[in-house]
Amino acid sequence: MSEPFALQRDPEELVARYMEDPQPELKDSILSAFANIVERTARKYSGMEPFEDLCQVGFIGLLNALNKFDQSAGVRFSTYATYLISGEMKHYLRDKSQVIRQPAWMQELRTRVNRCANMLQQTLGRVPTEREIADELGISESSVVDVFASQELLKLTSLDATPQSDEDSDSDVDKLDAAEFCPEQLSVEERLVLEGAMNQLRDLEKQVLIHFHFDSMNQTEIATKLGISNNYVSHILRQSLAKLRKILTAEAERDRVLKREAEVVDYDVIDDQVGAYTDAYLRNRVCEEVHRASCEGAAVGLVLLNFRGLDSLKKFYGASSVTDFLADAAEFIRSHVRRLDVVCRYESTGFGVLLPATGSDTLIVRQRLFCKVAEWMAGRFGQNGSIRVEIGYASFPEKARNGLELLEASAPKPMCDMPEAA
Repeated sequence: MSEPFALQRDPEELVARYMEDPQPELKDSILSAFANIVERTARKYSGMEPFEDLCQVGFIGLLNALNKFDQSAGVRFSTYATYLISGEMKHYLRDKSQVIRQPAWMQELRTRVNRCANMLQQTLGRVPTEREIADELGISESSVVDVFASQELLKLTSLDATPQSDEDSDSDVDKLDAAEFCPEQLSVEERLVLEGAMNQLRDLEKQVLIHFHFDSMNQTEIATKLGISNNYVSHILRQSLAKLRKILTAEAERDRVLKREAEVVDYDVIDDQVGAYTDAYLRNRVCEEVHRASCEGAAVGLVLLNFRGLDSLKKFYGASSVTDFLADAAEFIRSHVRRLDVVCRYESTGFGVLLPATGSDTLIVRQRLFCKVAEWMAGRFGQNGSIRVEIGYASFPEKARNGLELLEASAPKPMCDMPEAA
């Protein structure tokens, strides 16, 4: 029996299934899975209209995205939906408050405020506050706030708009991949990769990206908080995203190279019964990866699992039942690690997962893998089953100086005997 829609772990997979067979149950599951995008977008504009009303409008945009989505375009649904949801809210605010069709006095005020802000910024050497602009013009502070809100929050543009100058070299279509950085849509492994890429940026670039993509702050708010100009914020966003693309592309290429090396298989090192690399291959490969990491200044992680109680399974159901269990376990473990990771036999009753380019984050992988395997075993044998899983982990160079020490430090042990952090 197939897994219920609500238990699907990848929202993008729900969308793919809906494209093939548009069932009402799938649509409800998709709306629930992407509700966080609607709520996050609504918070950007909740100061102008009630949050609940904006969420209702956002779900209309989400439905429109689902109806218009084209998988062949090569864009993730979360990316496409984010911009349609935001556009729907902007159109609602435009029709509700008529900020776009401003009277002449409002346009004149906006011109005066912008001119004054630029003048004060040159004089003070920083971004002026709304109070300073209001005092200079002799108007109320709320009027200045309204002007900034109207030109920032409700600035509409076409996704296909072409840049008007060299500084606007990226069209909005090129910026669609910014939604990839929404934390709710990232797996644990993707978050670790993104964190590593972010750490290669300058501190100011990281601050701007975090405020813009994770804290839902607009450019004016970021400029005020960091004491820089709006134009500089826009410049940093473009440049830092370009840097991230280059870093992530380089990381992906390196992963593909390592993956191709891992796929050069000598069938003598494959356990035919289980379908995983042998224990001997694991031990040799650990030493090779540690040597490579030491030359490149990189890291290597290792997680070892061992299943206790297989003798009782063999006693009641025969030796073939143990082989079948280990084969299923190998397949399950492979499906819950990266394609880059190498799954091997460990001794006669366990498995090892070699994690290239993974250092202290090996602890996170261990915790996640243990939970997944324990849940899988509970579904297979029940909560009171006689088979138990033990797990150990370590990483080079934090906990070992060579491959043999890494294997020794990763020896499996019951979870209750392991510290949560090394």
